[in-house]
Amino acid sequence: MDTFTEELVVKKNTSKDIAKLVIYLLAIFTVPLIFILLGVTVNGYFIIVALCAAFFAVYGSYYLVTGLYKEFEYAVTNSNITVDKVIAKRNRKRVISVDIKRFNSLKKLKDSDFAKKDYRKIFKASITPDGDDVYGAEMHLEKFGGECLLLFSPGEKTLDAMKPYLKNTIKAEMFKNSAKKTSAKKTAAETAKKPEVKTTDKSDN
Repeated sequence: MDTFTEELVVKKNTSKDIAKLVIYLLAIFTVPLIFILLGVTVNGYFIIVALCAAFFAVYGSYYLVTGLYKEFEYAVTNSNITVDKVIAKRNRKRVISVDIKRFNSLKKLKDSDFAKKDYRKIFKASITPDGDDVYGAEMHLEKFGGECLLLFSPGEKTLDAMKPYLKNTIKAEMFKNSAKKTSAKKTAAETAKKPEVKTTDKSDN
């Protein structure tokens, strides 16, 4: 019997994304302004061109602004995971489709040494570039000529769907980390529940 799980996450825009958008918008609206100046100083014909340019500038701006809204779809079908990028709910682009059994490691980015390694290709499909939500999955893909890395932000639903097909070493590592976190949370909760002991100094009258 086939199993299927789907999860949709929204990418958070970074300051770099916003800066790029502002630069593009400034460049777009500069064009009609130039034609307006030419229409005033050189030939009135340029005013008509400016109006046309303004129309395309408004449309282009709408396209760019809405294009900031990006989602990643993680679909697990049996042992296969497919990751798609959806832009403004209008364009869909395949990021990767791979057998989960090919994963050589799967761990949170903050707990890894991925940054020290060189990869033939890095597939970016995470909510944030380097937040607590980011997992990294290493795999060897002949198509790209070597080691590749998938950065994504799977929730518990997707992780549970992937678990049966992960290598035992990966599952053992994930279980160990999960147990550590559970123990730390339990210790913190017990510490918070302990009543505060007050001491008073008694002095002779």
